[in-house]
Amino acid sequence: MNNKKVISAVLLVSDGPIEHSYFEELLQVDKNTLINLFNELNSDLSNAEIGFYIKFDDFKSDIVTKSEISELLSDVKPPPILRGLSTPALETLAIVAYEQPVTKLKISEIRGVESESSIKTLESRGLIEKGGELDVPGNPILYKTTDLFLNKLDITTINNLPTIGEYFSNTEEE
Repeated sequence: MNNKKVISAVLLVSDGPIEHSYFEELLQVDKNTLINLFNELNSDLSNAEIGFYIKFDDFKSDIVTKSEISELLSDVKPPPILRGLSTPALETLAIVAYEQPVTKLKISEIRGVESESSIKTLESRGLIEKGGELDVPGNPILYKTTDLFLNKLDITTINNLPTIGEYFSNTEEE
């Protein structure tokens, strides 16, 4: 079977990035061969003037729309995963992103209100996940952001989040 056909089909039907280990096992290829296949596919897609390409790093890959086409698709693209989140859910997501790993109690303390429903919403959308337990009596769950969260923000690591101080013109505002 043609490996490029398999890769492109898997990426088209997937709902997000695919780990390279999946392709390596499925196709019985090593990492370098897989990267070469991605590059060949991207060359094929470019030559065919297709409106998407394969975005990949050392660990995962996904099909994404070319930026010059993306703005034309606003009427047909499904809504972004962050659209439709309530203000409390967005507040909770920001707290988890910047404080992770963080407990539900700490999230609620920062927000000043109970955050259970926001946490459930964010978990159901795949934006946060349980990332272990705190080693104290009661073993509260620690929450962290997911790879889907990073992917939707188009960043590779949580360290790429902007620092909060960048958005304030003076330290008093921060």
